[in-house]
Parts: sequence; structure tokens; C-alpha cells
Amino acid sequence: MPAPTSHHTVPGLQRARVRAYLTQRQLAQKAGVATSTVARAEQGYPTSLITVQRIADALGVSVEQLQQQEPTS
Repeated sequence: MPAPTSHHTVPGLQRARVRAYLTQRQLAQKAGVATSTVARAEQGYPTSLITVQRIADALGVSVEQLQQQEPTS
């Protein structure tokens, strides 16, 4: 298992957030993180595993699901 301070990208975050009918602000509040953290993660910036786990828990999905690439059309 990676260290909790290691950083990960979460390309599936925006898709999962939209499916949950949440704004970035709502998700941030639910996960206990800053809105800018959610925005940066959605833009592809690396995010700590601890933060990714908080966001995944708030969305009711796994970290692995958030790490999956967006489907291409």
C-alpha cells in the first residue's frame, strides 16, 4: 500500500462528483477539504492519498474508481 502522504491523480473525480449531483463546494464540505483542493484534483494536480480517501468516502466510491481514466467517446 502506498504511503498516506504519496500523491495521486484522480481523473475520474469530476465524473463521480457530477454523478453524485454535487458541486465542488458541496463535495469539499462533505469531505472536509478546501474547495480549491477539489478543483485542483479535478484539473489533474496530484493529491495526497489521505485527501483522495476523504473525497472517495464522501462520494461513496473507492479510491481506485477515482483513479480510473475518463471514458473516451
